[in-house]
Amino acid sequence: MAEMPMDVKKTDRIKQIQQALQDQKAIHLREMAALLEVSEMTLRRDLSRHPEQLRLLGGYITRAHDDPEPGDYRVSEQGTRHVEEKRRIGKLAATFIRPGDTVFFDCGTTIPFVVDFIPDELEFTAVCNSLNVLLKLQQKPNCSIVLCGGIFHRKNQVFESHAETSILDGVRLTWAFVSAAGVSLDCGVTCFNFHEVEVKQKVMRQARQSLLLADHSKFDAVRTAHFGALRDFHCVVSDKKIPRSYREAIEAGGAQLVL
Repeated sequence: MAEMPMDVKKTDRIKQIQQALQDQKAIHLREMAALLEVSEMTLRRDLSRHPEQLRLLGGYITRAHDDPEPGDYRVSEQGTRHVEEKRRIGKLAATFIRPGDTVFFDCGTTIPFVVDFIPDELEFTAVCNSLNVLLKLQQKPNCSIVLCGGIFHRKNQVFESHAETSILDGVRLTWAFVSAAGVSLDCGVTCFNFHEVEVKQKVMRQARQSLLLADHSKFDAVRTAHFGALRDFHCVVSDKKIPRSYREAIEAGGAQLVL
């Protein structure tokens, strides 16, 4: 069989990079080179020939035209912040899931890392309402997916339903993995968008166990839309940079703190 021409291979690599960037803002050059089974130098040459599509910033590959509006929340922007902390939080949270569990995966950029660390052989049911999480879940061969559809909000990739009876009313959850943009002892747990609140509150009521997944940068921050308090969660999964006052408050409230 004849070998594939070099220019075709290069075009195929560019397409694969673009696919990888559909549900994340950036991917490290080293990681992408390993996935494509080429050298970093080869990948650098590919990128240099397509400056109108892709660019290399600080060792990370990003789309050439993906600059968010100042002060605006977008999944693509948040995805490059505190990546290592989010990755570790995802790894810790994934250990809670057992075969046969039904799990709600919230929106945001921390939650997809949970999916990354779920073993492919694990059979479970996932409920989600965001596109970036759905794209991750569909890669798990033994996962049954329930998507809460509705109006699609591009900035945070969330589907919002205005139906009087939502699909969540008929689902009983083992776990609810909930994200937040702000956690405050005085102002509670908050997010950027009001259209996220109803679903977050509903799954927290219906799940046997509600887990708050938030890296240290979210603590002592307050965002626009309030949806709960620290005491509403059975467990908080964070990183070791979480302020001491919050560690004490979580443990005093009887919740499990996982770092």
